[in-house]
Amino acid sequence: MRLISTFLITVLLISCGRSTKLDERLNQEIELDIQIEKLNSPVETSLRGISVLSEDLAWLSGAKGSIVRTVNGGKTWSLIPPPDNDSLDFRSIYAFSANSAIIASAGFPDRVYKTNNAGVSWNLVYENEDSAAFINSIAFKNENLGIIMGDQLKGRHLIFRTSNGGDSWTRIDSNDVPKPFAVENAFAASGSCIAISRSGRFFIGFGGENSRVFSSINGLMWKAKSTPMMHGCSSCGIYSIASSGNGEIMAVGGDYTKPDSSHYPIVSLNDGKSWVRTTGRANGYRSVIDYSNKIDSWLSAGSNGIDLSYDHGVTWEKIGENNVNTLQFAPNSSVAFLGTKDGELLKMQILLNESDK
Repeated sequence: MRLISTFLITVLLISCGRSTKLDERLNQEIELDIQIEKLNSPVETSLRGISVLSEDLAWLSGAKGSIVRTVNGGKTWSLIPPPDNDSLDFRSIYAFSANSAIIASAGFPDRVYKTNNAGVSWNLVYENEDSAAFINSIAFKNENLGIIMGDQLKGRHLIFRTSNGGDSWTRIDSNDVPKPFAVENAFAASGSCIAISRSGRFFIGFGGENSRVFSSINGLMWKAKSTPMMHGCSSCGIYSIASSGNGEIMAVGGDYTKPDSSHYPIVSLNDGKSWVRTTGRANGYRSVIDYSNKIDSWLSAGSNGIDLSYDHGVTWEKIGENNVNTLQFAPNSSVAFLGTKDGELLKMQILLNESDK
C-alpha cells in the first residue's frame, strides 16, 4: 500500500441555524487529519458499486464483470469470478456478510445475482430480457426487505421489491408508483441513488426534467416530492442520496457532463416532507455521498475530486483531486473505502481534534 497524502484542515465552526450536534461544537476549532491510501487493486476497470460492512470487510463491483472483496481492511483484495458473463457492468452491489452478496448489472442483459459462498457460485434471482432495461441501485432496510431501482421501461418507473433477502423479486405495480416525466430517471453512477432514513423509509433520488425524490415506508406504495436540486436536462439531477441515521437526509448530483460546475446539495430534516438547498455549494458534479456518525461529517465525491462537509452543508471543503465514482464509510467509523473510474481502490481515514477558540 502507498500513502497518497496526509494533511490537516482547521475548521472554525459557525451556527447554521438549526439544532444539531453542530451546536455543541460552536466556539471550537476542529483540526482534521485526513489520510488517504492507495491500495493494491486487482482490477483496472471502472468501479461503481460498493458495500462496506466494517473497517475490515468491503465489496466493490463495476465494469467488465469486476467484483472485488477485502476481509482485512484493504491490505489484500480477492478478485471474485463473475457469474456467467465477464462483460456485465455491475454498477450496484449489496453485501450481507463476507459470504453473502447481491449484484446487479446495468444495461442489457439486465440481471441480478446472489451468492452465499463468497462468489464460488452465483444464483440468478432476476432477469429482464428487454434491451431497454437498466438497473441503477440496490438497497435493503433489513436482511429480508429490499428494493431495486431501474430506469423507465415502457413509460413507467421500474421498481422491484424482495421480502426474502433477494432470493426472488417482484415488480411494483405501476399504479403504485408516481407517473414519470418524459425525461426522468435515477442514475447508476455510484449505485447509491437509494437511501433509508431513521424511520425506515426508502428514498430514491431522480433527475431530468425535475429532480424529484420518491419515498415509501415498505416499498409497495410510493409518493413523489419535488426538490430544489438542479434539473432541466437528461444528465442533471440527484445522483446519490444518503441518510445520517439521526434524522438528516442529504443528496448530491449536478451534471456529469460538466464535472467542474458546482451545485447546491439538498437536505431534508423532516423525513423527506420538504427539501432545501444547503448553504454551501459542492465543488463540482458529485456522484456519491455518505455520512460518518463517528465524526458527524458528510463525504462526497465526483469526477473532479472529493468534498467534506463538517458543518452539515454550510461549507464543502475540497480535500482531494481524485476522480472517484463511489465511496462508503464503514458503520460507526471515520474510515471510508473509495473506488475510481480506473479501478483504483482508496482508503480514507479522518481523524479529528477539537479545541476551544
